[in-house]
Amino acid sequence: FLAVLRIKLGISHGCRETERKALIDFKRGLHDPSDRLSSWVGEDCCAWEGVGCSNISGHVIKLDLRNSRRCKRALRGDITPSLRSLQQLNRLDLSGNYFMHKPIPKFLGAFRRLTYLNLSGAGFMGRVPDQLGNLSTLQHLDLSWVDFTNAANWFQDLNALPHIQEIELSSCDLGTFPRSLSHVNFTSLTTLDLGYNDINSTIPDWLGNMIDGEIPQFFPKLKYLFLSNNSFSGNLSPRITNTMPSLQWFDLSMNNMSGEIPFSYCQLRYLEGLQLYENNLSGVVPNCWKDSSNLLLLDLSSNKLVGGVPDSLCNLQTLESLHLSHNNLSGPIPLCLKSCTELATLDLGHNNFIGNIPTWIGESLLSLKTLNLRSNAFNGSIPRLSSLPSLRILDLSNNNLSGMIPQSFGDFSALKSAPT
Repeated sequence: FLAVLRIKLGISHGCRETERKALIDFKRGLHDPSDRLSSWVGEDCCAWEGVGCSNISGHVIKLDLRNSRRCKRALRGDITPSLRSLQQLNRLDLSGNYFMHKPIPKFLGAFRRLTYLNLSGAGFMGRVPDQLGNLSTLQHLDLSWVDFTNAANWFQDLNALPHIQEIELSSCDLGTFPRSLSHVNFTSLTTLDLGYNDINSTIPDWLGNMIDGEIPQFFPKLKYLFLSNNSFSGNLSPRITNTMPSLQWFDLSMNNMSGEIPFSYCQLRYLEGLQLYENNLSGVVPNCWKDSSNLLLLDLSSNKLVGGVPDSLCNLQTLESLHLSHNNLSGPIPLCLKSCTELATLDLGHNNFIGNIPTWIGESLLSLKTLNLRSNAFNGSIPRLSSLPSLRILDLSNNNLSGMIPQSFGDFSALKSAPT
């Protein structure tokens, strides 16, 4: 009766024999030092570690052999062409293994149902095969730490993916970057990570959209943009609200950007994180943050900013981390900052702030874990800060403080270090 029921409902009770043989052949081409594939025996490959099958058809639809632990657990060897038999595969993750500096196999472009492909940190290098552009259903692509030194047309290939949502290409030695594109096919893109590539150029027109005239929404769904640790130069585009209206996290840190911070950055209504540290930005911190109600992290440290802390920052009730160190900021710490009660990190070190260290820091900012006020021009006595129950790092060194160190400093329960 159960067998008849399985036939009527089309429910499978094991994997397909051709796919089982393909997986066995794949295993033979691998060196498995920690015996991770020891379960790959028997007739039912759907029960093997890292293999997932459809409950209906029995086809292998997932191969997840990621190595997130230690190098000695990495699979080594070749990806055999026999894997082409897995035509129903929609998820392939080989990240963290080591495939001997071989190029990415061209036949991976034959997996027309693939929605998720992760080959990051797996020892691939060389040309990205044009065939990846055939993955018409691909939504997530992670090739981080793949060596792109000899990959010439990598971006054109990725631009051919019609449904791509997430592209992660950090630490790939991308080198060249297309200055312009006749067509940008990223209307579904939500995540773009090009960090740590030492790209030496201005931000391309199609990405920064510094063109004149009508501004198309090249990235209407983009939420996360990571461009850190490159050599991008030029000014920040004021048109970011038009090209990327859904942006939640923007990391352009450790580049060579210059000029002022445009007011339009305050108009990104969904923005949660803005990291512009270690650039050459100048001018003042714009006084326009009153409507940035979702902002959790603002890091403008290590630039050439002047002026004071703008009052509009005090409207950020959800702000957890404020980093303004290593600039030329001056003036007192504004009283209204006491309303940012969710602050866990307040880093104002290496500036020209003056006046007394406010007593309200120890009374209102009860979530503080890190307080860095070093290398400023603060004077007067050290206020009582021992009521901050979570404070772990306190740095008040290189100021003009006087008087005794408060006895209450001995009451800190979480403090790890307190240079004064």
